Amino acid sequence: MNPQLTVSVLYEPAARPSANLAGATAVVIDAIRASTTIVAAFAAGCRECLPLRTDAEVKAEAKRRPAGSVVTAGERLGVRIEGLDLNNSPSVMTPDRVGGRTLLLTTTNGTQAVHDAAKAETVLVAAMPNRRAVARRLAALGRRVVFLSAGTVGTVSCEDTLVAGAVIEALAEGPGGQAFHLEDSARVALAAWWGGKDRLSEIFHQTWGGAYIANLGLEDDLAVCTQVDTMDVVPVVRGDPPVIVAVPATAKR
Repeated sequence: MNPQLTVSVLYEPAARPSANLAGATAVVIDAIRASTTIVAAFAAGCRECLPLRTDAEVKAEAKRRPAGSVVTAGERLGVRIEGLDLNNSPSVMTPDRVGGRTLLLTTTNGTQAVHDAAKAETVLVAAMPNRRAVARRLAALGRRVVFLSAGTVGTVSCEDTLVAGAVIEALAEGPGGQAFHLEDSARVALAAWWGGKDRLSEIFHQTWGGAYIANLGLEDDLAVCTQVDTMDVVPVVRGDPPVIVAVPATAKR
C-alpha cells in the first residue's frame, strides 16, 4: 500500500482555508445542488462552466460574451437570482438550454467551495449521478484524495457526506482502489453511505438543505440529486480564475 494515497473528507467549510491540498486531488461536493447542477449541465452538452462568486460577476461576464453563447444561472438561499436565466437547478440543465454553451454559475455554497479547492493539484466535481465516473478518475490520477463538502450555511451537510461515501465505495471497488488508504474521516462517510444508500431519497428530503428545497417546490431537483451512476461525466476545474470542463474518467491530467 502506498502511504501517500490517502483519502480524507473535510466536512465543514471552516476547515477548507487551512487544509493541506498541495499535490492532492480535491473533490468538491455540493449535492443539493451546485455540484449536481454542474454534472447535469455537462451531461446535457455544456461546453464549459465558470463558477463565479457573485451575480454581478455573472452579469458582467455575460456582457463580454457573444450573444447566445452563454446561459446564466444562480441562486441565493435556493431562490433564482433576478436577472439570471436559470436557477441553480439540475433538472433544467437540458441540451436545448445549455448544449454547446458556457454556463455562468453562482451559488450560495458550491461555487465558493470550488474556489477554495484551487490549491489542489487537480480539482474534480462530484455528485451522486457521476460518483462512479469520479472514482475511475481518482484511480487513474493516483494521488492523495481530499473531499471538500460545500456544507449547508456553514455546517456539516449530510447529503455531501453521503456523496463522499458513495464515491469512496466506488473507488474501493474499482481497479486500483485497494491502493488507497481511508483515513477515519473517509471511513465515517463510507459508513454513512452504507447506512443510507437504500433510502437515499428519504434521507435527502430529511436533511436541512433537502427539506428547504422541497419547501420551495423544487422536487424535480431533488429527484436528480438522488440519482446514482446515471451520468458518465467528470467535471475538472482548470486555471485561475477557474473554468470547469468535462474530461474522460480515465484521463491522467
